[in-house]
Amino acid sequence: MSLPVFGIEKIFNLPYKKEDFKIVYHAPINMTVIPEAHKHDFFMLLVIGQGSGVHTIDFNDYKVSPRTVFFLAPGQAHHWQLSKNTSGYQVMFSAEFMLQKGPLWPFFTPASKPLLKLDQAQYDQLFQELQLMEKETTAAITQHRLQIILLLLQRWYAAIHPEEVAAAGNHLINRFLLLLEKHYAQYHEVAYYAAKLHVTASYLNQVCKKETGKTAGTYIRERLLLEAKRMLTLTDMDIKEIAFTLGFNDTSYFSRFFRKYTSLTPMDFRRQL
Repeated sequence: MSLPVFGIEKIFNLPYKKEDFKIVYHAPINMTVIPEAHKHDFFMLLVIGQGSGVHTIDFNDYKVSPRTVFFLAPGQAHHWQLSKNTSGYQVMFSAEFMLQKGPLWPFFTPASKPLLKLDQAQYDQLFQELQLMEKETTAAITQHRLQIILLLLQRWYAAIHPEEVAAAGNHLINRFLLLLEKHYAQYHEVAYYAAKLHVTASYLNQVCKKETGKTAGTYIRERLLLEAKRMLTLTDMDIKEIAFTLGFNDTSYFSRFFRKYTSLTPMDFRRQL
């Protein structure tokens, strides 16, 4: 059993075919709760204008405050608890809708910090762009407006998180992370990804360590642990099923792996949550 993957149309209960883009202004933000565990297949910007609360993204809690942008990539687990006066924009778009198909945007890369606090001038500029995009009816122009918004956010994000922008801009690391996202459940060894990238495992580890402070092996381990936590939290799959889905043929080895890096057994982690 795997988690169902929901598109934009499912979130809004739309009766027609797959949507690639949607922008909604919420005042207040009060989205319909989907009762079954699921993943999204789209990217999302949540732009908070006013309000407060907590937004939990992949088991980390982030404070909701005015002029904050949250970034969510496909597959991330999240939920929020917001005050009644919270308002802002929700922008959802598929990978196909984005003009830039190449390098990952730094705020959508695995393990990146998924929020950005804006000053008043930045927020005013972003809000103006969002209003223009909301009124636009031509898809091609909307795509270009989205590109402008992402570029502005990247500029502001780079000023706060230069190390993550540098990592996303590194061609080798970028290609590695894209490969990892596709194959983390099947291949756990650095050597596999290095071979696909036509470099040695040692060189791939060295570049990742220099640019990000983490080795390629650490990225693989963190990605496996993250997906394990998602499955333990969002599904009723037993430990054996989860281990097999993530490429572990031995359930006891998976349990040892999980406990080594979380200090909890998979079952204890599930009970705790």
